[in-house]
Amino acid sequence: MFIHPVQAATTTATPVLQTVTACGDDVPLKFDVLPAANASPPYAAMIVVHGGSWLGGSRTDLHGLLQQLSRMGFVAMSVDYRLAPAARFPAQIEDVKCAVRWLRSHAVEYQIDPEKIGAFGVSAGAHLLALAAVTPGKWENTGGYAGISSQLRCAVLHAPPLDFVDWWKTADPAIRSSMSPRVMLKSLLGEDFSASAKIYQDASPVSYIPASGKLKNKLPSLLLLQGELDATVPVQQARDFTKKMKAAGAAVELMTIADADHFAFGSQGRQVSAKIQEFLGACLK
Repeated sequence: MFIHPVQAATTTATPVLQTVTACGDDVPLKFDVLPAANASPPYAAMIVVHGGSWLGGSRTDLHGLLQQLSRMGFVAMSVDYRLAPAARFPAQIEDVKCAVRWLRSHAVEYQIDPEKIGAFGVSAGAHLLALAAVTPGKWENTGGYAGISSQLRCAVLHAPPLDFVDWWKTADPAIRSSMSPRVMLKSLLGEDFSASAKIYQDASPVSYIPASGKLKNKLPSLLLLQGELDATVPVQQARDFTKKMKAAGAAVELMTIADADHFAFGSQGRQVSAKIQEFLGACLK
């Protein structure tokens, strides 16, 4: 099982994890909710979205991160979403947005401030959160909880693919492993880029960034974490996305890690953890 480097072992007692079933028009999804520890209501909340190339992974992969977020005083929830190739895009973004709506609809039950919901995504999960951040009002009609906002206050994005068109074009077509961008994208989207360029654009967060200075809606604050040695998602994607978002007027920060790959934080684990806590503290406290 993949253990995210932000996760830390602990012997501190934590609240009891609750598993709920929600969303999903045909097959309901499961969410794991961990109440806040060491804090007083109303609480801020954090939604955790796993990676796995949109093909695998589970809400259980980041339970250590849930515990850490709970100890920081957040109600923490990890979510499942439908996986490719059985479910093609946009099923995954529909599910993530529904998860936000579900949590906001249960704000009273969990003593959450509905205006203070943030998120943490890893790889494919970070892509889905980036897409959610830049598409307010889109992909809201499945899973239930109609009329409830899926807007996040902020999100931490670790190694997100942000431009599927560029990712396809720059990928080595000779690589056919499960970590090949072309293998992942075709499984998620159902087509080669040459057969359906539009769906690659539709699934790319970078496609929704408005022209410089023309941001119409306030978007969530974003913290991007990207290893410069990432052989799966080029660091240039994060740099280009950050530059365009800032030009549009959005609040975005990029932290690159010189010796980190796609899966870890290299020698900068403590610095990254401190940065995440600073960012979430400013956004949600």
